[in-house]
Order: sequence, then C-alpha cells, then structure tokens
Amino acid sequence: MMQKEVPSIRIWPMSSEIPGFRGRDVADVQQHCFLGDMPRKGGRFRYPSSGLNAPSGTLVLFQFQAHIIASALFLRDEKFNQPRSGYAGELHFESSSIRTFQPLDLAAMRACWPRFRAFGHVKQYLNPEGYPALLKRLKQPRRITKKAVVQTTK
Repeated sequence: MMQKEVPSIRIWPMSSEIPGFRGRDVADVQQHCFLGDMPRKGGRFRYPSSGLNAPSGTLVLFQFQAHIIASALFLRDEKFNQPRSGYAGELHFESSSIRTFQPLDLAAMRACWPRFRAFGHVKQYLNPEGYPALLKRLKQPRRITKKAVVQTTK
C-alpha cells in the first residue's frame, strides 16, 4: 500500500531515444526495468547526466512515451566522482515502494493536477496536494515481490 502523504512529487522523464530504452514499449519498460532490474539492484536506477535534488520520501513518477508508467519513493541521489560505464550517478529508491500501473496519460494527470501543462523532457515538480487524487486514479497496482521478480525472468 502506498503512503498517505509524501513531502514532494517529481516527474522523472525517460527518453525512448537513449540506450537501454531505444525500441522498447511501455509494457516492456514496466516489466523489465521496474519489475525486474530495479528490484534486483536494490532499488537503484542509474542516470547518464543529472540526478535529482529532492528530499528523501519524494514520490517519483516515471514518464515514458508521454505517460506516467511507474512510481517509487526516493531515498537519495548518489553522484559518482567519475562516470561509471557512461553513468554520472544513481538514484536510490525504496525497493518495496516500486509500482507499475495502467499508464497515466495527459488527461489522467490533469484530473489530479488541473494546472499540469504537458509532458516534457525536464524533471517537473507537482503539488503534493494532488497525491490523493493520483491514488484514486491508479489502476492495476502491482507490488514488487520476490515472486514478481522471479516471474520477470521467465
């Protein structure tokens, strides 16, 4: 079950034009990245350039192909002193908080945040007051379990 309140909500855009996401669809990214790779890596998510300046407990909504496709609670940003395999750092998330759901489009986001303008390629801030409306909109939440991780490898 998701928290009742969060200190901050951020959108993390993911481009289908970068390595690791090129040629993949939403369902594939949900299954392999959020239900497979992130839990196996202890909730770590590597980034190529800039990280996230946000308080611990921030709800991060992952955007892919103009939809919100997953969420997780942010713990911290670890910036590397030197790039590692092309990555500048990694975000740490609470593994048990990683969720995928029926993707949310622009209309669904505006139902939660009426002033939400559009999806883009920048990290956006959302007012935490829209969080209860988001919880009501989420469909088919799937919680990360060891069983789910095993199923992703089949």
